[in-house]
Amino acid sequence: MLPVRAQETAAGVVVERSAAATDKNPFDTAQDAELGKMTFITSGGCAYCHGNDGTGGRGANLTNGEYRFGGSDAQLFDTIRNGIQGSDMPPTRGPDQEIWRLVAFVKRLGSQGLNEKAPGDPSAGRVVYDTKGGCASCHSINNSGGIIGPELTQVGRRRSLQFLEESLVRPEADLPLTYRAVRVVTVSGESFTGIRLNEDDSSIQLRDMSGNLRAFLKDSLKEIRRDKPSLMPAYGSALNKKEIEDLIAYLSSLRGAR
Repeated sequence: MLPVRAQETAAGVVVERSAAATDKNPFDTAQDAELGKMTFITSGGCAYCHGNDGTGGRGANLTNGEYRFGGSDAQLFDTIRNGIQGSDMPPTRGPDQEIWRLVAFVKRLGSQGLNEKAPGDPSAGRVVYDTKGGCASCHSINNSGGIIGPELTQVGRRRSLQFLEESLVRPEADLPLTYRAVRVVTVSGESFTGIRLNEDDSSIQLRDMSGNLRAFLKDSLKEIRRDKPSLMPAYGSALNKKEIEDLIAYLSSLRGAR
C-alpha cells in the first residue's frame, strides 16, 4: 500500500492523494526506461496528449525538464499515478513497477544531453555566443539576456547534441508553437515582427523583437504574415563548421544546478 497525503482543492475540499513509498526510483535502469517508453506510447495513453517523443501537444512538453508539481522521482510518481486535478490528465492505473518505469522514461526525456560529451571547445563557443552569434539578444542564461527565445540555463541537460545542432542549422525543424514568428503590417504601413502570443477572430497579440507586448485589432491591419516560422537565423551559413561545433559544446555545457 502507498501512503496518502491530504491536498486542499481550490474549492476548499480536502482529498487524499497517494504518494510514492520511496523517494528514489527502484526501477531506473536504461531497460526500465525503455519499457516505460513502450507503456508511454501504448497502454499508458500518455502519447495521446504528450506526443510519442514527449514534446507535447494537448499535454505539456516533457522534454524541457520542468514539471508543474515537482521533478523528483517521488513527485513524478505521484503526478503520474494520481493525475492532475482540474486538468485533462487522468490517474494512471497499473502496478507500481509500471508507474516507476514511466517515471524513468519521463526523466530521461528531460535530460537527453546529460551523458553526452560534445567534441568542440565550450570556451570558444561562449565567445561565439556572446559575439558573432548574437544569441544573448534573444536567449537568456541565469536570468541574463533576451526573452524572445527559449531560456537556456539547462539546455545542455535537456537537449541532445543532435537537437542542438539541428536547432542552429535548421531552427524551423522543431519549433514549439509558443515561438512561432508572425509579422503584422498596419493599415498605416507600420511593421512589427515577433512571436505570436494569442490570436482570435478579431485580434492578435505578439511580443516584438525588443520584448515589448503588442496587441492589434485585425481590422487595423493590412496583412499578417507567417511565412518565416522561426525568428532565429539559420547559422549554417553565418558560422563556419568549427564555430558551430564550439557553440554546440558551450550550449551542451549549460546544465544548471546539479
